[in-house]
Amino acid sequence: MFQEILEQYQIAYRLEGQHHHCRPGWIQIDCPFCGRNSERFHMGYSVHYGITNCWKCGPHSLFSVLKELLPEPPGKLKRILQQIRKDKEPEHITEKAVKNRRLVLPFGIGDLLKPHREYLRKRGFIPKELQRLWGIQGIGQEGKLSWRIFIPISEEGQTVSWTTRSISSKPNIIRYISASKEQEIISHKNLLYGQDKAQNTIIICEGPFDVWRIGYGAVCTFGIRVRPAQIFRMSKHPTRIICFDSEPAAQQEARKLADALGVFPGDTYVCTLDAKDPAGASEKEIRKLRRRFLENG
Repeated sequence: MFQEILEQYQIAYRLEGQHHHCRPGWIQIDCPFCGRNSERFHMGYSVHYGITNCWKCGPHSLFSVLKELLPEPPGKLKRILQQIRKDKEPEHITEKAVKNRRLVLPFGIGDLLKPHREYLRKRGFIPKELQRLWGIQGIGQEGKLSWRIFIPISEEGQTVSWTTRSISSKPNIIRYISASKEQEIISHKNLLYGQDKAQNTIIICEGPFDVWRIGYGAVCTFGIRVRPAQIFRMSKHPTRIICFDSEPAAQQEARKLADALGVFPGDTYVCTLDAKDPAGASEKEIRKLRRRFLENG
């Protein structure tokens, strides 16, 4: 749809293979902020993620780009923006804590019980260490979310959302159940779990257990479907290593994410482990990963 808008308003653009700035999954245009009519095509629009970024002056909201490009009043610009994103779930590039929102915690949170500790040990974790480093707790038999591990999600030191992981081995159990929009201050889908504890380098994983296995410096996106807000958070770190699960679908999404991050300053790599996922990797493989990427990060 973005390409159709460009054609409708006769705005020059380039696709993959047509210019050296063009990457797969991106449409390049002259940046309306720092290179109007320059024919250098510094600004890119990600078809996969619906975000815009300039090689020179950095990221901009799609609405601000449309406002600069199109000679239309704000009302029509908003309708055009809705058209471009009609096939995407509405989401914000950035999201701040909203004052009238409050955090609602699930019923039954308490200390880790014996079944929680046994489950974690079975997966190769030390329960006391996870409690100390990540603030996890347990949910016992009571409540709708029975026998789960409670995982707080923080932003700048404040718990703003949460998720839970079932410890049941039954195949029909939903593994992760997270806070609804009414229960969280900031949507967990717009956050990177573990970002508070990361520095220059981040290793991007799918889930909290992957983060725990790798340690400080790892972040997770809560699945392979990455939102624009998360990409902008990733772009703040100069070195990004994408370490999704080894299955083909996850690796395909990892490559898409690498393309989206490739236009931002810094370096982006895709890393594939021998294990199915970081959470199941051997201590030797994790040490090797940390030595390679996080020693100076």
